[in-house]
Amino acid sequence: MFAVLFGLDIGGTNLKAVKVTPAGEIAESATVPAGGSIPRDALLKRAAETLRSIAGDDRPERVGIAFGGMIQPDGTMRLGSTNLPNLADMPLVEAFSDRLAASCTIDHDARAAMRGEAWLGAAHDAQNAMTVTFGTGIGAGLLLGGRIHGGAHGGAGEIGVWRLIPPPDTDPWPTVEDIAAPAQFAARRGTAFSEAFHAWIDRDSATGSDDELDEAFELVGRMIANAHLLLDLEVIVLIGAVTALGEPFRRAIETSFLAACPAGFPRDLTIRLGTLGPLAGAVGAAALHRDEALS
Repeated sequence: MFAVLFGLDIGGTNLKAVKVTPAGEIAESATVPAGGSIPRDALLKRAAETLRSIAGDDRPERVGIAFGGMIQPDGTMRLGSTNLPNLADMPLVEAFSDRLAASCTIDHDARAAMRGEAWLGAAHDAQNAMTVTFGTGIGAGLLLGGRIHGGAHGGAGEIGVWRLIPPPDTDPWPTVEDIAAPAQFAARRGTAFSEAFHAWIDRDSATGSDDELDEAFELVGRMIANAHLLLDLEVIVLIGAVTALGEPFRRAIETSFLAACPAGFPRDLTIRLGTLGPLAGAVGAAALHRDEALS
């Protein structure tokens, strides 16, 4: 059995924090503005303040932290591979352990979200699963054989940068997330993704169609189909703010997957919406120390 667990998820915009009981219940949580645009010292201070605010009478001795970026073998993140440029090249474990006065363990936010959904969320009954996060980019976390899979260099799950269309003659070769990530779609179109999506769902009664959204969902379906054909998964968990669109969004992804996956191969793959919402990464970060206690 493990003690009360604490987890932080530090993304490009917000910092999420959770306190999880030994029974696996989220006792306290907090979301505060923080991320890549504030000075480094201010971010460290806000992390410490937020942790204290949810701790209550429990002293955090060990804290798991998820970061929005690829963590290098030396425990740092590089510019260009993180949405936290204020933390680039900083020794993360040392800096946060010192400021939080606790032993810190770190992980990539996509893997943390997979760990959280596998522990307390939509993949709790699976041994082979993948989270797909839709946001500024598209990323994935992998659960294979009941264990979180990071890959040889900690880079497993970078499905958003797959190139699934032929290269253009002159322009840069677009990735899946260039075309289908909600934030990039919205920036390109100048309209909220949710607004375009609702119009796309209602297109039978609307005038015309939306070729951009057709392409985006077709690419996402092909991406998930290829991942499933490679890994033979049981569950896909869709996470990110866009999943507030609910069942219509899930069904659109499922329809695109079934169209792209060869007959006979979908098997019993289930596509679900995440159940932990924006706290998935923080819960997964807390679970880093649970995994240590149970190993």
